[in-house]
Amino acid sequence: MRKSILVLAFLSLLGCSGNKSTSILLSDDIIEEVNFEDIATDIQVFSLKSSCLLKGIEMFYGIDDLVFGISEDHRTIYWIKGDSVISVLEKYGRGHGEYTYINDFTYYPKDSILFVHTIDDRLLRYQGLNGTYMDECPEFSGNTGMHAINSRMLLANGSYDGEDGLIHQGLFLIDAETGELGKLICPMDYAQSYFQNDEGSNYQSGDSIWFVVPGPGEDDNVVYMFLNDSARAMLSFRYDEKWRIPENVLLREMPVGSTSDINFVIQKLQPMMDYRNKESYCNGGYHFIYSGNRMMFWSFIDFPQTVLNVIKKNDVSRYQVSMPGFDGYVFPTFMYKDYYVTTYNTIFGMDINDEEKLTPIGKQIKKEIEGCDGNPVFLQYHIK
Repeated sequence: MRKSILVLAFLSLLGCSGNKSTSILLSDDIIEEVNFEDIATDIQVFSLKSSCLLKGIEMFYGIDDLVFGISEDHRTIYWIKGDSVISVLEKYGRGHGEYTYINDFTYYPKDSILFVHTIDDRLLRYQGLNGTYMDECPEFSGNTGMHAINSRMLLANGSYDGEDGLIHQGLFLIDAETGELGKLICPMDYAQSYFQNDEGSNYQSGDSIWFVVPGPGEDDNVVYMFLNDSARAMLSFRYDEKWRIPENVLLREMPVGSTSDINFVIQKLQPMMDYRNKESYCNGGYHFIYSGNRMMFWSFIDFPQTVLNVIKKNDVSRYQVSMPGFDGYVFPTFMYKDYYVTTYNTIFGMDINDEEKLTPIGKQIKKEIEGCDGNPVFLQYHIK
């Protein structure tokens, strides 16, 4: 496996404990405010080129040497390589091999297979840049966070009704042809699955996949490495107490049949939903990258403030990254290989508020925005 030496080094340093006594504290006291150009390197700015008119893009997903974008109406997927759209998948309709709304998607680069999960819980498979329809699974039990392991198997959130009368949540290997749950990779309670980040937070390094399972309440957040059909805990961490979700609003278990019981939903689930929508908290980690013997991920601490966390061995650095002349804080839209990418002219982009304060990089971004014909502009960079 590529990068196996680095992986083994992390195993020896961090072990696989989720124990609170070994959990790393991400203290607010060490957060440092920095300018983007003081922490970024290998910076590239470019606009996306396309022979067709692009719709608004809601989400980007990078894997291997490709980037995928999904339109705001969830009907179109754009294949992007470098600075260009190289293909478009749009199979909107109710016929064979078509869909009315894309819930989620993932890609397996070795066989060029695109997996599309629809709003009516079908899983469609397409192959190649021309989007040749392969087949569909009519009842797919995975729901979010799909990641392709091979041309048939996915790592995804799933659930099943247990004999104990409870719905059991977790990350499973799921068969894309039959929709059947396979091996349980990582169990989660309902609160963890509810707050878990999507596939944009998974990171592929060689043959391994890294993902973060959030720890609501007093639980630890845990970074796992998935390899050879199993996952190993690599790091556990905690946020300052003020950012943890109170236990009294968390729903840890879901009884079988409860999702169709409106009274149960109102009485039990609503407090957790309300807290998630209205309060400030830190949970899990966004846009995780393992590179250069470092783990890096981002946190929201209080909108619009974001923090980059960099962990090497047991040393923790936390940065609030700003860019002179722009509103808010720098936060990546997606990951591409071990690059972070922040986009402009998208629903995630930052706006210019003071042109006189723009640095050379800021001026380059402004120039690309003015000449991009409304297409997204990418700011791509490594962390020093």
